[in-house]
Amino acid sequence: MEIPWWYYAIATLLGVAAWRLWKRPSLGLLVGYAFLILAETVLIRKPFAGEHLKLELFWPWRAWNVQRGQILTNVIMFVPIGVLVGWIWRWKGLWVAAGLSIAIELLQLITARGLCEFDDVFHNMIGAAIGVGIVMVLNRMRAKSNKRCYRGHNCVGL
Repeated sequence: MEIPWWYYAIATLLGVAAWRLWKRPSLGLLVGYAFLILAETVLIRKPFAGEHLKLELFWPWRAWNVQRGQILTNVIMFVPIGVLVGWIWRWKGLWVAAGLSIAIELLQLITARGLCEFDDVFHNMIGAAIGVGIVMVLNRMRAKSNKRCYRGHNCVGL
């Protein structure tokens, strides 16, 4: 199911409001993107009957041939979250990513619009950690580059 266009409009409005309220474009992007994840994982889904809670750890890995798309989607979906929270709070931002992931799983359980499982949180956190790691590597590279400039080296293009 595709996200309706007006969810993107809501995400944009929420993002702009957060940006203006907190004076940080990165927080606006985080709020807007988090809303789109919430839309994709809960809001646009129809409630269904059946299993809504799976407590078995790492079950998707045992069913890799069937579940690999779902596993990779959960990882990739949270890489931008990791980049944004890493940009704002560095490694402490993983707590925000974890909170968002857990909130999604609980909402799926409460609304019967998905399968609440620990593995989704685990996969989301892998994606978030990758995103934060990207930010940390880029920050380190920038710091090394700036350090060379301060020592009198040629800084053209930085």
